[in-house]
Amino acid sequence: MDHLFPGADDAAAHGAEADDGKRRHGARADLVREAIKTGIREGRLRAGQRLREADLAEWLGVSRTPVREALKTLEAQGLVATVGREGLVIASLSARDVAELYTVWADMEALAARYAAENARPSDIKLMLAICDKWDEKLDAAELGRLNHQLHQAIYDAAHNAFLHRALDAIDDSLALLGLHTYSVPARRAEAGLEHRAIVEAIARHDPQQAANAALTHIQTSEKLRLSLLAESPPFL
Repeated sequence: MDHLFPGADDAAAHGAEADDGKRRHGARADLVREAIKTGIREGRLRAGQRLREADLAEWLGVSRTPVREALKTLEAQGLVATVGREGLVIASLSARDVAELYTVWADMEALAARYAAENARPSDIKLMLAICDKWDEKLDAAELGRLNHQLHQAIYDAAHNAFLHRALDAIDDSLALLGLHTYSVPARRAEAGLEHRAIVEAIARHDPQQAANAALTHIQTSEKLRLSLLAESPPFL
C-alpha cells in the first residue's frame, strides 16, 4: 500500500511493535496488581505497610515499570494510599468503613446467590460442591481463605450476570484489606464451612429465596465476628 509520507511503512511497523510492547507491559502490570492484592488478602502485606517500587519489583521478579502502573491502579481502587512522607502504603479501613463494606457486601452476596439459584448450570453446581468438599477446618487460615475466595467467585460466575459480577469484584478488592482475620478463630472455620454448604445446596435445589437467606446469614455472621475482633485488636492507622 502506498503512503502519502515517505517511511510510513516503517513507522507503521514500529507502531505495531510499540502496541505489542504496551500490551506486554499492561499484562505484567495486571499480574503485579493481582499479586499485590493476593499478598494483602493473605496477610503478607498489612495495613499501613510502606510500599517501595524497588522492593516490590525484586519480590515479584519484574521491572519497576509494571509495579508503578499497578500501584497507580491500586491507589485509584482504594487499596493503597499516599500518607505524608511515608509515600504509598497499604490502605486501612476504619470500623465504620468495615461496617459499611459488610452492609453492601451482604446485600450483593444475597443477590448473587439468588441469581445463581436461578441460573446455575450443572457444571457451576459441580464446581461449587467440589470446593465445599475441599473445606477442612484443619487447613491453615491462608488455604481456607483461598478456598473461600474461590467459592464466592464461583457463586458470582454461577449468577451469570456480568454487571453484578463487576460490582462484586469491586467489593472484593476492598475485602482484600480485611485479610484472613476471622479464620484465626477455630470455631469459625467449621461454622463457615457449614454456611458455605447451605448456600450451595440451596443453589443446587434452585431455591432462590433460601440461597439468598443463607448468603445473607453467612455475611452477617462474619461481620459480627470481624467487628468483635477489630474491637479487641484494631489494625487501623
